[in-house]
Amino acid sequence: MILIFCGLLVFSMQACAACTAVYVGSDVSSDGSIIFARSNDFQDVWANHIIVTPRVDNVSGRLMPVCNDGTVKTEIPATTYKYTATPFMNSTAAHSGTGRDATTCTNEYGVAMTMSVSAFSNNDSLEADPLIKNGLSEFTAVDLVVCQSKTAREGVDVLLGLIDKYGSSESNIAIIADQNEVWYVEMYTGHQYAAVKLPKDKVSVFGNEYSLEYLSDYEDSITSKDLISLAEQNNFAVHGKKGEINLFETYSGKQMTTEYSHMRTWMGHKFLAPSKFHTDYNHNSMYLLCFTPDEKVSVPDVCQILRDRYDETKYSPDETGRIDMRVVGSDTTLSAHVIQVFPDLPAEMSCVSWISSGPPLYGVFVPVSNDCINISEPYSANQPSEDWGVFDTDTYPYYVFKDLCTRCVGPNNYKVYGEPVQDYWQEAESNMFEGMSKVLAQAAKIKDNDTRASYITSYCNDMQNQAFKDGKQILNDVVWEQSKNSNSFKIKRNPETHQMTGEIVVIPPMEVKLDASNYKNVPALPG
Repeated sequence: MILIFCGLLVFSMQACAACTAVYVGSDVSSDGSIIFARSNDFQDVWANHIIVTPRVDNVSGRLMPVCNDGTVKTEIPATTYKYTATPFMNSTAAHSGTGRDATTCTNEYGVAMTMSVSAFSNNDSLEADPLIKNGLSEFTAVDLVVCQSKTAREGVDVLLGLIDKYGSSESNIAIIADQNEVWYVEMYTGHQYAAVKLPKDKVSVFGNEYSLEYLSDYEDSITSKDLISLAEQNNFAVHGKKGEINLFETYSGKQMTTEYSHMRTWMGHKFLAPSKFHTDYNHNSMYLLCFTPDEKVSVPDVCQILRDRYDETKYSPDETGRIDMRVVGSDTTLSAHVIQVFPDLPAEMSCVSWISSGPPLYGVFVPVSNDCINISEPYSANQPSEDWGVFDTDTYPYYVFKDLCTRCVGPNNYKVYGEPVQDYWQEAESNMFEGMSKVLAQAAKIKDNDTRASYITSYCNDMQNQAFKDGKQILNDVVWEQSKNSNSFKIKRNPETHQMTGEIVVIPPMEVKLDASNYKNVPALPG
């Protein structure tokens, strides 16, 4: 299915982004892995794919862009590391005015990073230290950091060093992890930031807003040298407990809190700790950055958060027909990713990225290991610049899952088409989560690194190919069913007399006639 369109691209990424992030410490995850996740949202057709960037040894003089338009570049080390990434396709990058945006990366040393969740600093702080037009961008930072970092702490130093040198063009939040620790970074203004090491026994969920209050609440922290003095000298510092500066109130504050972002933060707290956050949403509540979940948290739980639409609450747009709710599980999601880092595996195979190309609401998360040699043909396919405007569901997973979501979302569609599709993908994912666990356990026994990488790559590519094949079939079936059911006449009639009965026609849910057990296939060990 290929459609051609032309349009005028007018946007403000900072104003329109609606990303949501999740963190789960290894002590409170169901399998002992570190889990963190992010949805990447923007209302447009911006296609992405998955790539593996190879290691480069001893090649000096290479430059990478710092700002979106590439007018400012920085030199990278002579040796850079192999890493996976989920950038925009050439067709999108060439016409969006952005950088390629690596989005989420995992490297050969088990370092993983995602950025950004756009956040909003107050006027006082931005007047004192304005953002830098050609400073570091969310579209450039992740590549720059992960290609040259052997640990999460080193990654934090690289990120903050870039801000010190070039400044930041945006107010953002990043997460950087390795097998031992996870760092959370809030970037407020052109040169001011704070980073804290997240506790292993806590979880976090947040929308487009800052949540960090007191540095003393964390085991370790790093800040810009003028973070406190800038606020105090310009009279916008807000002090709280024991006279310590409250970073949230100082650099953001309740005046920047909006339902657009704050409700998604509330939902995440309510989802993971309903015993503590069982009350209704409160605009004035401060939902903590780190909190204790009621139960151990699994990867399927995190995937469900990224699909959540305030289900079973008065805010659900599907159940109430409301049009004023900004949910997490949106049809504007460009991609989403859930990253697992396993502390007990060899570093070079310790990361698994579960990637949804396009909206995960009615799409599927597929596995990509940091040990993968390559990515399957459909998921790695890169639409060329000259094909901008070609909505090609025959070739690219993003367009398949974007189209599926567009057709399944909303109060008129989700019961008939959306829920059966979602049920199928969740069964497929369940099989893949179990299968990936088995593959990693078996791969850890393989002594030869190349053989092990080939084994893991084979499994991941098989799952990606199966998902793309099934996605195309499901899209075809949804289009067929919607066409068959299309009828503006919604009242039942007597088939003999043709008289109207007054009853509204109710269309039954469609049936997905595919076999999710195909995702249970785990390859035998080589040899």
